[in-house]
Amino acid sequence: MRTSDRFLAALAISAVVAALMAIPLAATVGTSVYASDRERSEQQHNTYDRWNATVTTSSPANPATKDIQTGQKVVTWAMNGTERTEPLIDHFSARPGETITVWTNSDGEQVRAPMETSLAAVDGIAAAVLLCCATIFGLFLTVRIAQAWITHRNLNTWEKEWRDIVTPHPS
Repeated sequence: MRTSDRFLAALAISAVVAALMAIPLAATVGTSVYASDRERSEQQHNTYDRWNATVTTSSPANPATKDIQTGQKVVTWAMNGTERTEPLIDHFSARPGETITVWTNSDGEQVRAPMETSLAAVDGIAAAVLLCCATIFGLFLTVRIAQAWITHRNLNTWEKEWRDIVTPHPS
């Protein structure tokens, strides 16, 4: 067995061990993403206020684009006795006249609806799976590149040896 073959075998074994170690690491990262997203979701649910609002009009579409759906809708709602009219930043499929829920932060500015806690689980699982797959793909690619390089090197060495055997040496 050549040294290059031993190196490739050691690299493949190391890649398998690293891939197995990537699974708990990816699970830890996924758990961290889930915990962070859930904490942010709970914080938003606790600090954001919700108001019933009516979509009143739809402003004209942006003339710079050909997409008719780019026009912003305007929403009107009463907040603490004061009527407000602002561009809609969520519920883009709402039609004029519909009643929707508008969320505001502690400063009274309109914000997107808080993230649902179920999406935190999806984000955590996606992060774990993506990290695990990326790690395994990177390790696989490393082994395949090393294998291709070693094969190329071995073939060149064999060709040189065959040329030396076949070519007569001057005596």
